[in-house]
Amino acid sequence: MIDIDNASLEELKALRDELKEQRMAFEADKREFAIRMESREHALSQNEAMFNMKWKLLEEETRRLAEDQKKFQRRQQFFNRVTAYVEEGKEKQANGNIVNGEMFFQGVANGQALKKRYKDLIKIYHPDSESGDNRTVQEINREYDNLKRALAE
Repeated sequence: MIDIDNASLEELKALRDELKEQRMAFEADKREFAIRMESREHALSQNEAMFNMKWKLLEEETRRLAEDQKKFQRRQQFFNRVTAYVEEGKEKQANGNIVNGEMFFQGVANGQALKKRYKDLIKIYHPDSESGDNRTVQEINREYDNLKRALAE
């Protein structure tokens, strides 16, 4: 039989108690580590979920921005067309009062008839009269000068 003295037995008991304490500390460290890892995994999954949610929002807002940009471009094209139409209408309206001078002098064959028609037209279309218009008078004067030169030749 093995003869173990009391001192050795006490040392073995002390070593056993020390190993128990170390084991308990190790088990506590193991539980603490498991809790930290679980906490980190939970935080990671929450961060991933938050990232995915933000990514979806970003994609949706990007899509909306592209749609808004297309709408804006269509509206801009529309307003450009409307502006061009309005400008064209103003130009036509501004030019609409000008009558071609050739119409006023149709049927005039000699200088005396030309002069008489010119005086009659100026009385009617002079800017100081009720139906007068500067542009029309300018057109009448231009055509009168052209016809006078043509008859003089």
